[in-house]
Amino acid sequence: MVASDSDSLPDYASLVSTLERCAVAYSPSEAHGFALGLLIAHVPEPSKAWREELYSDLDPADVLAGECRAALDRLFSAVFVAADAAPMQLVLLLPQDIQVDARRLAAVRDWCDGFLFGFGLGGKVSSADLSQAGSDFLRDITEFTRLDTGDVENSAENQAALIDIEEYLREGVLLLRDEMRKNHVRHDAFEVLDRTPSLKHA
Repeated sequence: MVASDSDSLPDYASLVSTLERCAVAYSPSEAHGFALGLLIAHVPEPSKAWREELYSDLDPADVLAGECRAALDRLFSAVFVAADAAPMQLVLLLPQDIQVDARRLAAVRDWCDGFLFGFGLGGKVSSADLSQAGSDFLRDITEFTRLDTGDVENSAENQAALIDIEEYLREGVLLLRDEMRKNHVRHDAFEVLDRTPSLKHA
C-alpha cells in the first residue's frame, strides 16, 4: 500500500520553520526521537504524553500554534503508522544534506535526547529483559547526547562516520522494536485480569 502524504514524515526544513514561528522548544529531530521512544517502549496513552510534552505552552486560539499542532500531529501519526514498517523504510528525521556541521550534529544529538526521554517514559518495564546489544545501544545513545557540535571539518571521512552513526541509530531502533515486542506485557495486564470473570465449570 502506498503511504499518503499525511502518513509520511514532514519535510525537515519546513517543520523547522513551523516550530520556530511558534517558539516550540523541540527541534524536528528531537520530536521524532521522542515519538519513536514512546512507540518502542509501548508507553500507555502515547498521544496524551505527546500532547502534554509538546502542546502545553501552545495557545489553542492562536493560528500559528494551530499550524504547529497540525505539523506535529502529522509527525506523530507518521511514526505510529510506520510501526510495522520494513527495516529499509525506517528513516530518522534529520537534515537531508549529509554535511558534518553544527546543525547536523545538533540534530543527531537532539534525536538521541528525544528518543531516550520517550523510551524512558516506559518505566522499568521498558528496559527489562533487553539483550546485551539492546542495553549497549541505550548506553551508546546516551553518549551521543554529549556530542560536541562545535567546529568540525566537513571531510569525506567525517561524512562517512556520520552516516555510520545514523545507520547505527536506525538499526538500534529496529533492534529495540523487535525486543520490546517480544518482551512486552500490557501495562494494565493485572487490572484486565481482575476485571475478567472467572470461567464457570460445568
